[in-house]
Amino acid sequence: MIETRLQAVCDFDRWLRGASFAPAVVRPTSYQAQRLDLLLSILDLRAGAQVSSHEVARRLIYPRLDVGRGAAWKSSPERRRTQRLIREAEALAAGGYRALLAGRAGRQK
Repeated sequence: MIETRLQAVCDFDRWLRGASFAPAVVRPTSYQAQRLDLLLSILDLRAGAQVSSHEVARRLIYPRLDVGRGAAWKSSPERRRTQRLIREAEALAAGGYRALLAGRAGRQK
């Protein structure tokens, strides 16, 4: 939070001196844009009702794959990846989006 305020003060100072105060806009790469789209889709799917990680995987992450049930699903790498993506989407919604807006893109924890 302090870092954002300091940046705002620096931008204001540059504006007062007549210098360019806005840095160039950094656009996400196509991979980053696809990943953000997936994370937002996960949030949208889970927003309405309690949707299981299995359902998220089946609908969004692995739509063409039979992700299995029971023990096969519990021990699958697809389940672990789905859970990581769900956690990342929730972290993005809980405030991680601020880093994106501030231009500090990277892995959200």
